[in-house]
Amino acid sequence: MCNIVFTVKKILLNITRNKGRSLILAVFSFLTVFFVGIYFGNLERNHQLLTELGAKIPVTAAVSNSTGDRLAGLDITEKRIGSFLELGLKECVITAESYGNIGATLENTEERVSVHLTGTNTVSSMDAWKTEFSQEREQMEELLSGEKGFCLLNENYMQERGMSYQVGDVLDINLYHALYDDFDGVSGFVEITSSELEIAGFYQTAQESALEAADIVCPVAWLARQYQEAGEKLLYSSAKGIVENPLELNGLKSKAEETGFLQTDTQSMGGRPGNALVIDDRFFIQSASQLKNSIHLLELFRMPLLLLVIGISALVSFFAMCSRKQEIYLERCMGRKRAQIAAELSGEHGVLSLLGGAAALQITEGNRGLFILALFLGIQTVTSLAAAIWLSLENPMKIFSRME
Repeated sequence: MCNIVFTVKKILLNITRNKGRSLILAVFSFLTVFFVGIYFGNLERNHQLLTELGAKIPVTAAVSNSTGDRLAGLDITEKRIGSFLELGLKECVITAESYGNIGATLENTEERVSVHLTGTNTVSSMDAWKTEFSQEREQMEELLSGEKGFCLLNENYMQERGMSYQVGDVLDINLYHALYDDFDGVSGFVEITSSELEIAGFYQTAQESALEAADIVCPVAWLARQYQEAGEKLLYSSAKGIVENPLELNGLKSKAEETGFLQTDTQSMGGRPGNALVIDDRFFIQSASQLKNSIHLLELFRMPLLLLVIGISALVSFFAMCSRKQEIYLERCMGRKRAQIAAELSGEHGVLSLLGGAAALQITEGNRGLFILALFLGIQTVTSLAAAIWLSLENPMKIFSRME
């Protein structure tokens, strides 16, 4: 116990007595931990950026026609929609178009007015119309994600036709499926069924979006059920979503191919059938490739950096010990044991390394600061202990031969 206390006191005395040498060792430790911290911080930051890249540069996937030049106004079968949803995308937006007519007023249902109806599963499908809702957006989102017979009515449409419906009113609606000619124009209608929709709210659109906006928006699940109960198949008009993990794009593309989605071909017929899948990953792949190249380059230098730190630490420890040869020889002549001398010298280096490295941690980025400090302290302990043992093994009588 006394030897340990003496050694500790001797370590502290040597540090304060040799301020210049102690400062050099502390600064060396500071700089080593600082620059290694910068290296690992850059590596960690690049990994984090690659992981979060999908949120910053979303990769979208959408059903298109065979040429890939059309993402809306398609004819997508229910089976194809099912395959699309099985791809595991997030924030999926599904729409379907239908036509119909409703009573001009609640009191006069004999006089009918035509309506263009859109079924959807989310209010985000209406964002292109720059929509303003009479109710909270969250309430409208919950409404459209369900399958009950509620709807949102376009206030612009109501004003043009002098209607005065209120929230809670029930519309009797006749649904029709549109027939299209070779030029994609509506050539006729096929009656599907008659049903009812309760008005849950209203929405207004920007003036420039008035022609694109539907007159009535309802849950797409409700619209699909009306067609199904009438023995008809609903053709969806669009389907898009965001890739959950863009780093696994190859797996997603393989799965899409297995489920029957075609690759786009500009030489194909195109038209309305939605049978292909378009994945907009150009910007993501470009950015991800740059990050992966940076990560690969940094990882190539990991082992050389470790060897460099070990080599420099060994040299610093060796030269620091060599400057104290006479002191070591005198202590050996006075009867101090080799182990005590080695422990004292190694402990002195360890304390200075800890002080310098701990100071560097305060300005080092990344979450691996403690790991870097522990690794450096381990290297310093080994190199300084090796140098101390080597010097303590030399014949202490050399000091007298030099004095002669």
